[in-house]
Amino acid sequence: WKARPCLATRMMSALASFCVLSITRPPVGVFTHARVGTAVLSRASTAARMSAPDSKFTQLARLREETEAPFAKLRLFAWPALFAGAAIATYFGATGLLAEAVGARAAADGTLSGLAIDLAAIATIGVLWKRDLDSQQARLRRISAGARLAALRVRLPETNAVARLSELRATSGGGPGRRLVIICAEAAAIAASLESAAGVSNRLGGADLLVVPLLITSGQPGRPAFEDASAGGSLVAAPLNLDTWRDALADELETALKQDPEARARGFTLILKKNGRVGTRRLGLPDWGSLADDVAARELAGLDTANI
Repeated sequence: WKARPCLATRMMSALASFCVLSITRPPVGVFTHARVGTAVLSRASTAARMSAPDSKFTQLARLREETEAPFAKLRLFAWPALFAGAAIATYFGATGLLAEAVGARAAADGTLSGLAIDLAAIATIGVLWKRDLDSQQARLRRISAGARLAALRVRLPETNAVARLSELRATSGGGPGRRLVIICAEAAAIAASLESAAGVSNRLGGADLLVVPLLITSGQPGRPAFEDASAGGSLVAAPLNLDTWRDALADELETALKQDPEARARGFTLILKKNGRVGTRRLGLPDWGSLADDVAARELAGLDTANI
């Protein structure tokens, strides 16, 4: 540990120390404690708890997350080992510096700078590890939210049949699919938006748009409720099992309220593309004419409209 030419060398040495110390006892020295192995095991168990999958996400969601980011698991395995190695290097660097300070051993060049490099390595690894964990949680939340949306049910206006949102996607077998526009707002905004949509219903139908209106009510304190705001019409589907809609959209409403305290009155919009993915999240209710025009413009330009 006396030669410290660069950060990369220190990191490799720290990792080597972690591997060696995991199968042998710690070296004997003036300030080496018998509990070093216990501290390392404690750090390793903490790392395992941090990397453990969250039980609130299903196994299917975790498998999909691994498919989307195949190298994330490898990094989440490497960060704890690197962190533990850097922590061990810091331990010996700090005790060595203390030994020099009290005169227990002769001063060596680079002890202080080496300790600073070790501390910087711990901080860097910690930040990168935390970033990967946050990214993993964000992917899992997005995938779980998509699964909850796909399971929601509506009553179709044309046939009065009940369908899951996942059944309204465009299929490889040639099913046309529908673009779902979920609008959530208080009564006045919902009524005005549905009236505006009725004025361009032919254009919306040509664009395969289907409207699902939800009325935001007060509900319990801190837990708003949704009610069916459909009032008929060839393009308005009635949401069913409103408790499941509330559970699926509660986070969306919370996010909207953080951005604008008046989000209930303004409303918010989710647009699901024909492939089932969320294409648009926005505060406010849609400009129906612009939605229909966007789809028509893509068709005229020869662009893909099967997945939007």
